[in-house]
Amino acid sequence: MEEAATGGRGTVTPFASMFPASEAQKAAKRVEEKIGEKQKELDSIIEFVTENTNLINLVSRLPDELNHDIMVPFGKAAFFPGRLIHTNEFMLRLHFLMLRLLRLQRVLWKLGKIMWRKSLREKHSKSDDKNNDKKVEFEDDEYARIMSRLDELEKEELEAEAEEVDAKDDVESDVEQPDAAEKQ
Repeated sequence: MEEAATGGRGTVTPFASMFPASEAQKAAKRVEEKIGEKQKELDSIIEFVTENTNLINLVSRLPDELNHDIMVPFGKAAFFPGRLIHTNEFMLRLHFLMLRLLRLQRVLWKLGKIMWRKSLREKHSKSDDKNNDKKVEFEDDEYARIMSRLDELEKEELEAEAEEVDAKDDVESDVEQPDAAEKQ
């Protein structure tokens, strides 16, 4: 350190003598463009994660808001606090809706995990673009498989709903028939 200060052996080479100024400016511009591209990608991923989290929160809150606190009239002038429960007259459909929402929540969590893993893989991966394309195709296939399974489950639920309604109608008609027989 003292040798350099007193005129030792070190030499200072200006940066401009190693690289032309125009080349350095071009390189800096390319780096800034890449930083801008990566920032846009990061912003879109953050926006997706935020929207996904908001959707998950909304879906998880929906079943809780089916009950309502009210003031129940008691006579002409008196009221007391009460609670309306199961206000939806289509309880069976509501039940299936809640099941679908739970499944949707699981699917959204899975998609979030897939996106997180994908971003980690891209960050730490040193493989070429061909391997990345294969990973994206695999994740697209997995998403398609999940969505097709979800469609199958919804069809099964609709069939079960139709069977329950038919069974309920059969029971009601069986109950009505003995009354008709007693009248004759």
